[in-house]
Amino acid sequence: MKIGLQLFTCRKQAQKDLYGTLKNLAGLGIKYIEAARINFDDTDIAAFKKAKEVFGIEVVSAQIKPNILHDEFDKCLKFLNETDCKTAIISVLPTKCIVGSDETLVEFCKWASELAKKYKEHGIQLCYHHHDFEFIRTKKGTRFDLIVENMSEDMNFVIDTYWTTKAGINVEKLLDRLSGRVRGVHLRDYALYRKFIARKPSNYALGDGVIDFNWIIEAAKRNGVDYGAIEQNTPHPYSEIAKSVAHIKSIGYEEDLK
Repeated sequence: MKIGLQLFTCRKQAQKDLYGTLKNLAGLGIKYIEAARINFDDTDIAAFKKAKEVFGIEVVSAQIKPNILHDEFDKCLKFLNETDCKTAIISVLPTKCIVGSDETLVEFCKWASELAKKYKEHGIQLCYHHHDFEFIRTKKGTRFDLIVENMSEDMNFVIDTYWTTKAGINVEKLLDRLSGRVRGVHLRDYALYRKFIARKPSNYALGDGVIDFNWIIEAAKRNGVDYGAIEQNTPHPYSEIAKSVAHIKSIGYEEDLK
């Protein structure tokens, strides 16, 4: 399994200077990138092509808002093809589906399934990336269950270790359940911190939280996952990425970074 980085981690840097950001990431031992929060235009394509030639950087996936995947299909397809990327990801549910009824969510699943079919016809696997709000309980399970049941087989998934842990979901069991339909895993640590008398959740560099990434990576490999992407929402991305990379190496997965 390839292990790299979700570019959301360095989104501010990438929006200012994508090639320079990729150069810095290569220096930290990052080779595989899940593209996100960029324009996906010709300038970005050129930056990735140059980074591949100079540093061996590979785009393993691209996480894009659903309306852009649909409304700007040709632009997205051009980015994916010219960067040799075979995986596109729906980044988040539309707001109307987050706050709306189960029926609204089912309609979205039908719409997304048709979009997945369209991308598949062009050699691209479309995936769905969840947050924690999909795990809200319904009468017959969770809203995530509803998504899995109503997405066609053309749709795969990207599982996020932070959001699943925050929602109280066992990541290993989820990977086993969706075996063969998970293309990627976002490797993002989780822990609570104290704010006055309250306890608040936050994400951390790998190894600084409570998640055991050893068994998650093993579960991912066992279930045919292609890649893992380190991710963190932090004002200090490079130093935090360095810590996460060091943790990956310390638990025996240095070869997966290469």
